[in-house]
Amino acid sequence: MTSTKSVALKELRAVINEQQELLRLTLWVMSQGPAVVQGQELRCVLAQEQVRAATATSLGAGQSINTILKGSTEVGIPVRDLYPIARSVVEGFVNAAFFVTQPVEVADRAMKHKDYAAWKHLNRSIGSGEFALTLSSGADPKAMAARLFPEFAGKGQDSWSTLDVPSKINRTGKVARRAGAALLAAYALVYAVSSEIIHGSVYGMSYFMSAHQRPPSDTESFRAGTEGQIVDILCAVSHAASGFLSAFASVHDFQPMIDTERSLFRRICKIIQGTDLDDDLSGNEREKN
Repeated sequence: MTSTKSVALKELRAVINEQQELLRLTLWVMSQGPAVVQGQELRCVLAQEQVRAATATSLGAGQSINTILKGSTEVGIPVRDLYPIARSVVEGFVNAAFFVTQPVEVADRAMKHKDYAAWKHLNRSIGSGEFALTLSSGADPKAMAARLFPEFAGKGQDSWSTLDVPSKINRTGKVARRAGAALLAAYALVYAVSSEIIHGSVYGMSYFMSAHQRPPSDTESFRAGTEGQIVDILCAVSHAASGFLSAFASVHDFQPMIDTERSLFRRICKIIQGTDLDDDLSGNEREKN
Protein backbone atom coordinates (compact mmCIF):
# COMPACT_ATOMS: atom_id res chain seq x y z
CA MET A 1 0.00 0.00 0.00
CA THR A 2 1.39 3.39 -0.99
CA SER A 3 1.75 5.80 1.95
CA THR A 4 0.49 9.39 1.93
CA LYS A 5 4.09 10.59 2.28
CA SER A 6 5.16 8.56 -0.76
CA VAL A 7 2.41 10.14 -2.83
CA ALA A 8 3.43 13.61 -1.63
CA LEU A 9 7.06 12.91 -2.52
CA LYS A 10 6.14 11.80 -6.02
CA GLU A 11 4.03 14.90 -6.58
CA LEU A 12 6.66 17.25 -5.12
CA ARG A 13 9.35 15.79 -7.37
CA ALA A 14 7.10 16.40 -10.39
CA VAL A 15 6.53 20.06 -9.45
CA ILE A 16 10.22 20.64 -8.70
CA ASN A 17 11.19 19.24 -12.09
CA GLU A 18 8.85 21.78 -13.68
CA GLN A 19 10.43 24.52 -11.57
CA GLN A 20 13.82 23.39 -12.86
CA GLU A 21 12.61 23.93 -16.42
CA LEU A 22 11.51 27.44 -15.47
CA LEU A 23 14.91 28.01 -13.88
CA ARG A 24 16.62 26.88 -17.09
CA LEU A 25 14.57 29.45 -18.99
CA THR A 26 15.60 32.14 -16.51
CA LEU A 27 19.28 31.20 -16.80
CA TRP A 28 19.04 31.22 -20.60
CA VAL A 29 17.47 34.68 -20.67
CA MET A 30 20.08 36.05 -18.27
CA SER A 31 23.10 34.52 -19.98
CA GLN A 32 22.18 33.95 -23.64
CA GLY A 33 19.49 36.40 -24.66
CA PRO A 34 15.73 36.86 -25.03
CA ALA A 35 13.24 34.03 -25.39
CA VAL A 36 9.67 33.90 -26.62
CA VAL A 37 7.25 32.46 -24.08
CA GLN A 38 3.56 32.03 -24.90
CA GLY A 39 3.97 34.46 -27.76
CA GLN A 40 5.64 37.16 -25.65
CA GLU A 41 9.31 38.08 -25.58
CA LEU A 42 11.16 37.84 -22.29
CA ARG A 43 14.27 40.02 -22.36
CA CYS A 44 16.63 40.45 -19.41
CA VAL A 45 16.59 43.96 -17.92
CA LEU A 46 19.27 43.34 -15.29
CA ALA A 47 22.67 45.02 -15.25
CA GLN A 48 25.69 42.89 -16.15
CA GLU A 49 26.90 42.46 -12.58
CA GLN A 50 23.41 41.47 -11.44
CA VAL A 51 23.32 38.87 -14.19
CA ARG A 52 26.71 37.47 -13.23
CA ALA A 53 25.91 37.25 -9.52
CA ALA A 54 22.35 35.94 -9.91
CA THR A 55 23.35 33.41 -12.57
CA ALA A 56 26.13 31.97 -10.43
CA THR A 57 24.05 31.61 -7.28
CA SER A 58 20.83 30.35 -8.91
CA LEU A 59 22.74 27.91 -11.12
CA GLY A 60 24.47 26.44 -8.08
CA ALA A 61 21.18 26.15 -6.21
CA GLY A 62 19.55 24.44 -9.17
CA GLN A 63 22.38 21.94 -9.46
CA SER A 64 22.05 21.11 -5.77
CA ILE A 65 18.32 20.56 -6.22
CA ASN A 66 19.17 17.85 -8.75
CA THR A 67 21.40 16.24 -6.13
CA ILE A 68 18.57 16.36 -3.59
CA LEU A 69 16.10 14.87 -6.07
CA LYS A 70 18.44 11.92 -6.66
CA GLY A 71 19.02 11.46 -2.93
CA SER A 72 15.33 11.75 -2.09
CA THR A 73 14.64 8.26 -3.39
CA GLU A 74 16.35 6.73 -0.34
CA VAL A 75 15.07 6.74 3.23
CA GLY A 76 16.95 6.19 6.48
CA ILE A 77 20.48 7.37 7.31
CA PRO A 78 21.26 9.00 3.89
CA VAL A 79 18.50 11.58 4.47
CA ARG A 80 20.63 13.37 7.07
CA ASP A 81 23.15 14.40 4.42
CA LEU A 82 20.43 16.16 2.41
CA TYR A 83 19.94 18.84 5.08
CA PRO A 84 23.23 20.71 4.45
CA ILE A 85 22.57 20.61 0.70
CA ALA A 86 19.06 21.96 1.30
CA ARG A 87 20.49 24.87 3.29
CA SER A 88 22.85 25.61 0.40
CA VAL A 89 19.86 25.68 -1.97
CA VAL A 90 17.94 28.05 0.28
CA GLU A 91 20.84 30.46 0.71
CA GLY A 92 21.68 30.30 -2.99
CA PHE A 93 18.18 31.29 -4.04
CA VAL A 94 17.91 33.91 -1.28
CA ASN A 95 21.07 35.55 -2.61
CA ALA A 96 19.97 35.23 -6.24
CA ALA A 97 16.62 36.87 -5.46
CA PHE A 98 18.46 39.55 -3.47
CA PHE A 99 20.70 40.33 -6.44
CA VAL A 100 17.84 40.73 -8.92
CA THR A 101 15.70 42.91 -6.64
CA GLN A 102 18.34 45.24 -5.16
CA PRO A 103 20.41 48.05 -6.69
CA VAL A 104 23.26 46.94 -8.95
CA GLU A 105 25.81 48.08 -6.35
CA VAL A 106 24.92 45.02 -4.24
CA ALA A 107 25.83 42.59 -7.01
CA ASP A 108 28.86 44.66 -7.96
CA ARG A 109 30.27 44.36 -4.44
CA ALA A 110 29.58 40.60 -4.41
CA MET A 111 31.47 40.14 -7.67
CA LYS A 112 34.44 42.13 -6.34
CA HIS A 113 34.31 40.14 -3.11
CA LYS A 114 34.88 36.84 -4.91
CA ASP A 115 38.35 38.07 -5.90
CA TYR A 116 39.06 39.25 -2.39
CA ALA A 117 37.84 35.94 -0.93
CA ALA A 118 40.11 34.00 -3.30
CA TRP A 119 43.08 36.11 -2.18
CA LYS A 120 42.13 35.81 1.48
CA HIS A 121 41.99 32.03 1.20
CA LEU A 122 45.79 32.13 0.86
CA ASN A 123 46.27 34.97 3.36
CA ARG A 124 44.69 34.10 6.68
CA SER A 125 45.24 32.92 10.22
CA ILE A 126 43.85 29.54 11.22
CA GLY A 127 43.43 28.01 14.66
CA SER A 128 43.95 29.24 18.20
CA GLY A 129 46.69 29.24 20.79
CA GLU A 130 49.24 26.49 20.42
CA PHE A 131 47.35 25.03 17.48
CA ALA A 132 47.46 27.85 14.98
CA LEU A 133 49.08 28.66 11.67
CA THR A 134 49.27 31.55 9.24
CA LEU A 135 49.04 31.45 5.47
CA SER A 136 50.52 34.33 3.50
CA SER A 137 51.39 35.09 -0.12
CA GLY A 138 53.46 38.17 0.79
CA ALA A 139 55.53 39.82 3.50
CA ASP A 140 52.70 42.15 4.66
CA PRO A 141 49.22 40.72 3.91
CA LYS A 142 47.39 43.59 5.63
CA ALA A 143 49.11 46.21 3.48
CA MET A 144 48.56 44.06 0.40
CA ALA A 145 44.84 43.79 1.16
CA ALA A 146 44.56 47.56 1.58
CA ARG A 147 46.27 48.08 -1.77
CA LEU A 148 44.48 45.39 -3.78
CA PHE A 149 41.05 45.41 -2.13
CA PRO A 150 40.44 48.78 -0.43
CA GLU A 151 36.65 48.17 -0.25
CA PHE A 152 37.20 45.18 2.05
CA ALA A 153 40.24 46.32 4.05
CA GLY A 154 38.51 48.23 6.83
CA LYS A 155 37.28 46.74 10.08
CA GLY A 156 33.98 44.90 9.56
CA GLN A 157 34.19 45.39 5.79
CA ASP A 158 35.44 41.98 4.72
CA SER A 159 32.05 40.59 3.63
CA TRP A 160 30.06 41.33 0.48
CA SER A 161 26.99 42.06 2.63
CA THR A 162 26.45 42.90 6.28
CA LEU A 163 22.88 41.58 6.16
CA ASP A 164 21.89 38.19 7.55
CA VAL A 165 19.55 35.86 5.66
CA PRO A 166 16.26 37.12 7.19
CA SER A 167 17.27 40.72 6.40
CA LYS A 168 17.98 39.82 2.76
CA ILE A 169 14.59 38.12 2.56
CA ASN A 170 12.96 41.23 4.02
CA ARG A 171 14.65 43.49 1.46
CA THR A 172 13.61 41.15 -1.35
CA GLY A 173 10.05 40.97 -0.06
CA LYS A 174 9.70 44.75 -0.14
CA VAL A 175 10.24 44.58 -3.91
CA ALA A 176 8.53 41.23 -4.63
CA ARG A 177 6.14 40.32 -1.82
CA ARG A 178 5.35 36.80 -2.93
CA ALA A 179 9.04 36.04 -3.37
CA GLY A 180 9.76 37.18 0.17
CA ALA A 181 7.00 34.98 1.59
CA ALA A 182 8.23 31.88 -0.26
CA LEU A 183 11.86 32.47 0.76
CA LEU A 184 10.87 32.98 4.40
CA ALA A 185 9.01 29.66 4.40
CA ALA A 186 12.04 27.89 2.90
CA TYR A 187 14.31 29.47 5.53
CA ALA A 188 12.00 28.48 8.38
CA LEU A 189 11.69 24.87 7.20
CA VAL A 190 15.33 23.79 7.15
CA TYR A 191 17.83 26.52 7.97
CA ALA A 192 18.16 26.09 11.74
CA VAL A 193 18.20 22.29 11.84
CA SER A 194 20.54 22.15 8.84
CA SER A 195 22.96 24.38 10.75
CA GLU A 196 22.88 22.01 13.71
CA ILE A 197 23.58 19.02 11.46
CA ILE A 198 26.34 20.85 9.58
CA HIS A 199 28.08 21.76 12.84
CA GLY A 200 27.83 18.23 14.20
CA SER A 201 25.86 19.21 17.29
CA VAL A 202 24.20 16.72 19.61
CA TYR A 203 20.83 18.33 18.91
CA GLY A 204 21.33 18.00 15.15
CA MET A 205 21.92 14.27 15.47
CA SER A 206 19.09 13.93 17.99
CA TYR A 207 16.65 15.73 15.67
CA PHE A 208 17.48 13.41 12.82
CA MET A 209 17.51 10.19 14.83
CA SER A 210 14.19 11.12 16.45
CA ALA A 211 12.50 11.28 13.04
CA HIS A 212 9.85 8.77 14.11
CA GLN A 213 8.87 11.16 16.97
CA ARG A 214 7.09 8.52 19.04
CA PRO A 215 7.10 4.74 19.70
CA PRO A 216 7.53 2.19 18.37
CA SER A 217 11.27 2.91 18.24
CA ASP A 218 12.21 0.38 15.61
CA THR A 219 14.06 0.56 12.31
CA GLU A 220 10.98 0.68 10.12
CA SER A 221 9.47 3.50 12.17
CA PHE A 222 12.71 5.44 11.84
CA ARG A 223 12.83 4.89 8.07
CA ALA A 224 9.21 6.00 7.76
CA GLY A 225 10.03 9.09 9.82
CA THR A 226 12.88 10.04 7.55
CA GLU A 227 10.47 9.85 4.62
CA GLY A 228 8.61 12.68 6.32
CA GLN A 229 11.87 14.60 6.62
CA ILE A 230 12.40 14.24 2.87
CA VAL A 231 8.97 15.83 2.38
CA ASP A 232 10.12 18.76 4.56
CA ILE A 233 13.35 19.11 2.58
CA LEU A 234 11.62 19.04 -0.82
CA CYS A 235 9.04 21.49 0.44
CA ALA A 236 11.82 23.84 1.56
CA VAL A 237 13.83 23.77 -1.67
CA SER A 238 10.68 24.13 -3.79
CA HIS A 239 9.72 27.23 -1.80
CA ALA A 240 13.25 28.59 -2.23
CA ALA A 241 13.10 28.06 -6.00
CA SER A 242 9.67 29.67 -6.06
CA GLY A 243 11.08 32.69 -4.25
CA PHE A 244 13.78 33.32 -6.82
CA LEU A 245 11.59 32.61 -9.84
CA SER A 246 8.87 34.87 -8.47
CA ALA A 247 11.39 37.65 -7.84
CA PHE A 248 12.80 37.37 -11.37
CA ALA A 249 9.35 37.34 -12.96
CA SER A 250 8.21 40.28 -10.83
CA VAL A 251 11.23 42.44 -11.66
CA HIS A 252 10.65 41.76 -15.37
CA ASP A 253 6.88 42.21 -15.02
CA PHE A 254 6.48 39.17 -17.27
CA GLN A 255 2.96 37.86 -16.81
CA PRO A 256 3.34 34.42 -18.48
CA MET A 257 6.17 33.54 -16.09
CA ILE A 258 4.34 35.06 -13.12
CA ASP A 259 1.30 32.90 -13.89
CA THR A 260 3.31 29.72 -14.49
CA GLU A 261 5.34 30.12 -11.31
CA ARG A 262 2.22 30.85 -9.28
CA SER A 263 0.49 27.78 -10.64
CA LEU A 264 3.43 25.63 -9.54
CA PHE A 265 3.42 27.25 -6.11
CA ARG A 266 -0.29 26.54 -5.67
CA ARG A 267 0.36 22.88 -6.49
CA ILE A 268 3.06 22.76 -3.80
CA CYS A 269 0.64 24.19 -1.25
CA LYS A 270 -2.05 21.71 -2.30
CA ILE A 271 0.38 18.80 -1.87
CA ILE A 272 1.55 19.89 1.58
CA GLN A 273 -1.57 21.45 3.08
CA GLY A 274 -4.32 19.73 1.15
CA THR A 275 -5.99 23.11 0.57
CA ASP A 276 -6.16 25.51 -2.35
CA LEU A 277 -4.78 29.02 -2.32
CA ASP A 278 -6.33 32.04 -3.95
CA ASP A 279 -4.75 35.45 -4.57
CA ASP A 280 -6.41 38.72 -3.81
CA LEU A 281 -5.61 41.88 -5.76
CA SER A 282 -3.01 43.06 -3.24
CA GLY A 283 -0.91 39.94 -3.78
CA ASN A 284 -1.74 38.33 -0.43
CA GLU A 285 -2.71 34.69 -0.23
CA ARG A 286 -5.85 33.47 1.45
CA GLU A 287 -7.15 30.00 1.99
CA LYS A 288 -10.35 29.07 0.22
CA ASN A 289 -13.24 28.13 2.47
